[in-house]
Amino acid sequence: MSRTKFVQVENKNALLELLEEGKTFEKIFIANNAFKDPKTRRIVELAGQKGILVEKVARRSISRRSKTSSKESVIGLMRVDNQFDLTEVLDEIFDLGLTPFVLIFNDIRYPYNIGAIFRTAYAAGVNCIITPIQKGNLLSDEVIRISMGTCLRIPIVEMSLFTAIKVLQKNAVEIVGVNMEGQSMYTTDLTGPKAFLMGSEDIGISSKMIDRADKLISIPMKGGLGSLNVSVASSLVMYEKARQDLGSEGSPLRK
Repeated sequence: MSRTKFVQVENKNALLELLEEGKTFEKIFIANNAFKDPKTRRIVELAGQKGILVEKVARRSISRRSKTSSKESVIGLMRVDNQFDLTEVLDEIFDLGLTPFVLIFNDIRYPYNIGAIFRTAYAAGVNCIITPIQKGNLLSDEVIRISMGTCLRIPIVEMSLFTAIKVLQKNAVEIVGVNMEGQSMYTTDLTGPKAFLMGSEDIGISSKMIDRADKLISIPMKGGLGSLNVSVASSLVMYEKARQDLGSEGSPLRK
């Protein structure tokens, strides 16, 4: 069962994408001088079709409400329901005839990286992201903004990573750790049910987590570089899996 809470979407493009996908909002605030913009008018149109309250306010009111930018003209208050139980997510993936394509965050903390990973994960076809139980709010206003709202469109599971790995392995999902000591991802079979374990920005995957991976892969690099930014590394790995899947049972990429 999903857990519901409210978040604030502070990006016009993200808000429009969410509305077009069928998501709904409790209320949308629009600056009174923003209605000439075509995207804003489209937001108002979709909101009207869905019966969403649109409140016209002064731009300074938008600036006061915004937690990430003083330049926004539209803010949406959204009820979030994409945080789930892992077993339920896997059951739904299998019921839909899909292959689990999972990311596991091992202590990734910086909002920019989290938001960028979500954006790429949605584009690449990831159907679940697992994180440790958060002390704060994973879906912060900054993460929502950087991810362009895609963090609200992928099922999220917050739980003990040790327990999550056991559940995944029980469901025949292979745990793949991304680590510079691993085999090249270009010579490793990444097709089929996979969960990619991505480490923190400073130390990578913790030693306890590495021991629980079924295999380790690396990203070949020239010039003696030891590592890449975690959002860049995640993007490369996700699209290598998507590329390999194109030659097997079909790519998870959205058409």
